[in-house]
Amino acid sequence: MKKYSYTLLVMLLISVVTSCKKNFLDRVPSDYINEAEVFGNIDNAEGFLNNIYLTIPSWNYGAGNSYVTAAMTDEAKQRWANGAILFNTGAWNPSNFSPLGEDWTNAYTKIRACNLFLTNFDLIPEDPNVPSRKSRLKGEVLMLRAFNHFVLFRGWGKIPIMDKPLSPATDGEGVFLKRSEYSDVVSFIEGDLNAAMANLPAKHDAGLWGRATKTICQAIKSRLFLYYASTLFNPGNDAAKWQKAATLSKEAMDAALAQGYTLEPKFADAFLKYANSECIWGRNIGTGASAGLDQVMQPLGYSGWSNCGPIQDFVDAFEMKNGLSIQNAGSGWDPKHPYKDRDPRFYATVLYPGATWKNRKINIYSNDKDNANEPGTNYWWRKYMTEGLNLSNSSGGVNKSFSIFRTPELMLNYAEAQNEVNGADASVYIALNTIRKRAGMPDVTPGLTKDLMRDVIRHERRIELAFEGHRFWDVRRWKIAEVVDNRPVYGVNYTISSSNATDTTFAYFESQKRVFDKTKHYFLPIPQGEIDKLSGKNPDFTQTLGW
Repeated sequence: MKKYSYTLLVMLLISVVTSCKKNFLDRVPSDYINEAEVFGNIDNAEGFLNNIYLTIPSWNYGAGNSYVTAAMTDEAKQRWANGAILFNTGAWNPSNFSPLGEDWTNAYTKIRACNLFLTNFDLIPEDPNVPSRKSRLKGEVLMLRAFNHFVLFRGWGKIPIMDKPLSPATDGEGVFLKRSEYSDVVSFIEGDLNAAMANLPAKHDAGLWGRATKTICQAIKSRLFLYYASTLFNPGNDAAKWQKAATLSKEAMDAALAQGYTLEPKFADAFLKYANSECIWGRNIGTGASAGLDQVMQPLGYSGWSNCGPIQDFVDAFEMKNGLSIQNAGSGWDPKHPYKDRDPRFYATVLYPGATWKNRKINIYSNDKDNANEPGTNYWWRKYMTEGLNLSNSSGGVNKSFSIFRTPELMLNYAEAQNEVNGADASVYIALNTIRKRAGMPDVTPGLTKDLMRDVIRHERRIELAFEGHRFWDVRRWKIAEVVDNRPVYGVNYTISSSNATDTTFAYFESQKRVFDKTKHYFLPIPQGEIDKLSGKNPDFTQTLGW
């Protein structure tokens, strides 16, 4: 029987196990604990599995950290001096690119835990009260192993595939594996997802919300194959890859709708309601100031920390409510009233100068408390923010979810892939117009070419999925980051005439210069600590090209 250090296994168990027997966790530690003790009890085994869920994306975790990745692309700017500022100014390197670099270690740690679980699966007894429980746990582990490989594929492209637990003690230099080709990585992930689906229900009851399901597996496949078909991974524009992405996205979209994952009638409720109807997979992000997101994002004048503000280019991307761009001379946009009559999603996504928040207007005049030490753009997040929450005492909060997958993404995935396969056919319009109708926006202009529809789809993703951790990866897989992330970003100041209180002047200022090196920034470097471990040991394990 193999043995593993007590510390490692307890780290994987103790943080989340609530169902394990008390004497198992409370006993005095010995030097070692064997696998039979962990996996010989189904409650302990499920506790081991629960810990693997801790690294699924949230607003503040790793590369799923939606506010930091928003500030690393053309959505927002971060005020605090951390990874986003280093990233945007081109000062990042393999030693200092937190939080993105954390995904390498975290994902492989969880993959190893998944492999350990699967290796010992036969030791786990059946649950006589729930005959399907053991097979469900296997399906969950397979899905989590697939998802963690996807996280690595998204950031690093060619990655080592880990399908068994490796240890320096038993595998020697074999722990440093060769980076596999895109096709091999994608095939491995797909295989795990297919195997997981055979062991999982399409949907859980409320008591198991957030755990793996067949529908989540289908959503992961939709995103995986959309990425794989995109320019970064498919420079030759292989039509077969787009066809598979379209097919799998259609299957995922239809499956989600069939399971009741329908669009919330009100756009904002998708971010302010726990386990809302369109959240296919998500995490609970709590209710009060201690939950973090409201505290971090709300303006200083409202007891928030105002850490990350939308940039002007993002604000300008919202159409007028008539569906026209503000750059269109016939749109009706008024530079003296720039926030009037915009896409309704704008008001659910951005807090802007003059907006009413918590029963008073946000002001950014000189020396005003809302202006001091702001994020450098004078805009703030509205998405996910709870207006009734008192940040001083955490009263008035509501339970809400951070969505990893929600139904509109699957509709947009399908529209994008299908447009590449067959142009702007009726099904593409249906997917887009369903989303726009819920938002209160007019239908997409009929009769568009494939190229024009591609622009519409990319715009719709930017607006609908803002601050959800998509844009950073979208501009990379489309290979447009060298344009959109390689230019200054702007904020706004405004003044009111002393002679006419309604005469407002808006002035736009450069808030930050940004750098994107197309020779190396499309993929992430392997953390330097990992490279140092293999120095002189395995020439097949190489740093990302350009780094």
